[in-house]
Amino acid sequence: MANEVKMLPPNISVLWVPGTESIADINAPTAEELAFAVPPGEGAVNITCAITQADFTLGFTERDTNDEKSLCDDSNVATPIYKNYEATLTFFRDQNMETVESVYNIAYELFRTPLQRGYLVTRVGKLNDEPFVDGDHVQVFDFLSGDPVNVHNDGEPVKMTVNFFPQGSSSNGYVIVGGGS
Repeated sequence: MANEVKMLPPNISVLWVPGTESIADINAPTAEELAFAVPPGEGAVNITCAITQADFTLGFTERDTNDEKSLCDDSNVATPIYKNYEATLTFFRDQNMETVESVYNIAYELFRTPLQRGYLVTRVGKLNDEPFVDGDHVQVFDFLSGDPVNVHNDGEPVKMTVNFFPQGSSSNGYVIVGGGS
């Protein structure tokens, strides 16, 4: 170990890109498709700072496999079949629900009504307020939002948890913005 330095938070970004037509190729999203909409509307919305760190679940899980052996196999086998991914996000709520530019209120408005279809996109290695550019490495997941649940524990800020339902498509691991290799 010569000069290695571990990457530390807050080098992560999470975007919500509403709609199923908003990213043409989830294995090669463009910087334009991931550009932050200001004010939030039809385009990508940076929801990073609204998400609690302790309850952050977004990413791939273990693949489904088939374990059928051939007559020639002398050991067990596991053939990968389907990718699996999951997301459960907990958002802080804003004390002033009238502040429209609050990232907490933006997240609330995005997910207060269930069954919103879109993509959750993650990027690791840059601060969340930096625009997405060609060459960034991202993961893209197609989701349908679930029912929002209020979370109010004694001595903690009020929050809202949303479980997301996978919709059958995700990027092939980390992919590169702009489609470069």
